[in-house]
Amino acid sequence: MTWRCWLAAELVAAAALLAGCTLPGTEEQAHSAELRPPVVLVVFDEFPADDLLRPDGSIDAERFPNFAKLASISTWFPNATTVFDSTFGAVPAILDGRMPRPRTATDVRSHKPSIFHVLHRLGYEVFKVESASAVCPPSICPGARTRRPGVLARLAGGGRPARFHKWLGAIRTRPQPAFYFHHSLMPHEPWIYLPSGRQSRPAGQDPIPDINHAVGFGDPDLTDQNHLRHLLQVGYTDRLVGELLRRLERTGLLERALIVVTADHGYSFRVGVESRRRIGDQNVEEIAPVPLFVKAPGQMERDVNPSAVRNIDLMATAADLLGTRVFYNQDGRSAFSREARARREIEVRTRDYAGYVRIGVRELRQRRAARRRENAELLGVGEDSAVLYGDPWASAYRVGPRPELLGRRVGALRRSGAGVADAAATVANQGLYAHVSASDPVLPTRVTGSLLDVPAGEHRDLALAVNGVVRATSRSFDFDRGEPEYFSFQLPETALRPGRNRLAIVELP
Repeated sequence: MTWRCWLAAELVAAAALLAGCTLPGTEEQAHSAELRPPVVLVVFDEFPADDLLRPDGSIDAERFPNFAKLASISTWFPNATTVFDSTFGAVPAILDGRMPRPRTATDVRSHKPSIFHVLHRLGYEVFKVESASAVCPPSICPGARTRRPGVLARLAGGGRPARFHKWLGAIRTRPQPAFYFHHSLMPHEPWIYLPSGRQSRPAGQDPIPDINHAVGFGDPDLTDQNHLRHLLQVGYTDRLVGELLRRLERTGLLERALIVVTADHGYSFRVGVESRRRIGDQNVEEIAPVPLFVKAPGQMERDVNPSAVRNIDLMATAADLLGTRVFYNQDGRSAFSREARARREIEVRTRDYAGYVRIGVRELRQRRAARRRENAELLGVGEDSAVLYGDPWASAYRVGPRPELLGRRVGALRRSGAGVADAAATVANQGLYAHVSASDPVLPTRVTGSLLDVPAGEHRDLALAVNGVVRATSRSFDFDRGEPEYFSFQLPETALRPGRNRLAIVELP
């Protein structure tokens, strides 16, 4: 039986129960839990859709195997977009299905009713993590906040994985139908997580203040380094998706569940901009597209839907797949609807609410394809990297001014007579390299610090050797405000060995 037939049979049975006019919270409604599938909605944060894709638009399954697995059992919407470029507008819009509006709070005062009310009417118990909103009312979510939490502290600390794992533990077989919602602050900066799940540096403030702020947005080499760190954290986000799928498999809920995985908005790595998050005509192909996967109850086969779906459509989509309706006026339409299929233009409301950034779907596809080719040239593709280097991530670490030096012995460079010299430098968190441990959550692959005696306005091409072998190259930088000359390297996870590791930074001619 296909998932569409399975769903139709479930909805017929549910309709028979609902014909008895049962009300939320009654014994009859609770009994219908056997027919109500669990609903899982995960909203990731600051996640451009093309992070996951090869230049040809297919999912990079070598680097992101769990997103590829999710796509194999769900409907993937490769043309999905956001309606707003800020978390505080986009996430509530996902939850209530209404376009963001000015002078509204990011909490229940401005966003009721919402998906929480719709599912509560169907007898669902809610298990949620709202990382930047407070939309679920205390009457449905006992003990819930009525004002949104502070986000900066949640980002700076190391608690993002712990919050996800705690929420994951709530997923289980239950006597009542359950709605599991998690707004995960991944892969949002700070970028400290590696595809393996380990941290590249300790949590807390970055050793280089403002390393990814407007003062450095004009530096192309620093932008490339930051792009690499972002993509590595997307690799960890893929790991979280894998943990979700395995949890649903272990609890026997995977096939029955309605699963939606998406993001609030994308992110731009253009050079010379004032903001990497604010959408405009020049960066719409980076900020508007978001990942979107919808696994219907009973679905266990792949489908690809080219409709120009918006993340604001998810409320209506969930209602459609559950055989109910949204009982209040909202702006979304089911992702499977005729209206979604008919769209030929996307629009994203501007941050000041004064207008919209609009672009045709065809033009957006063309611009995205060009951007994917640029990203692949910079950071490689998993399949090609696996063939050439035996590691799908190896080519991503080749950012930097002299990638041909990677793997060479630093002693040979010094003896070459080509002007290579040891750099006078201080390294942040230097003590971590004396006792690298496989059991430590921190694997210090992020090597940062400052150079000594570099004249203002001058920069240096650098190589980083680990245990005598060049493992990374980069160009030093400053923020033109009287601070030291900084450097930043990102090592492959395989570059460090257990125990003591020797680091050497050399200047390149």
